[in-house]
Amino acid sequence: MHRMLAMSGYVHGIDGGAAYDWRGARVVIKASAEDTFGQLGVMESTYPPGLSVPSHHHPGEDEMLYVLVGEMQGFCDESRWTATAGSFVFVPRDRPHGFVVTSDVPARALVIVGPPRLDSQIAKNGTLIHR
Repeated sequence: MHRMLAMSGYVHGIDGGAAYDWRGARVVIKASAEDTFGQLGVMESTYPPGLSVPSHHHPGEDEMLYVLVGEMQGFCDESRWTATAGSFVFVPRDRPHGFVVTSDVPARALVIVGPPRLDSQIAKNGTLIHR
């Protein structure tokens, strides 16, 4: 369901938003490009322990992760990082990056992209989770 922000804002509860299985992760779209007039996309992603996201890049799209739970070790270009709860990761557009979940519990992160493309890729190619 898409909302017109010019008319009204909205609130998603803890499980609110369309949920998808996307390459081993559970991704809930909290705000899409359509919701934000093409400015950004906001998703809550849950990654199982051991999940490895191989090197990839987002053409023309910056990616930010705010880690809520768990631990991830990753890279962007030659830089290596470890992110735990409370960590913020910024990945500039067009830069190769990836990560692996190193905690024994699922890692959960708020993922923000802009200008948004990832949210529509997930909605188009992910598997909708019916709740």
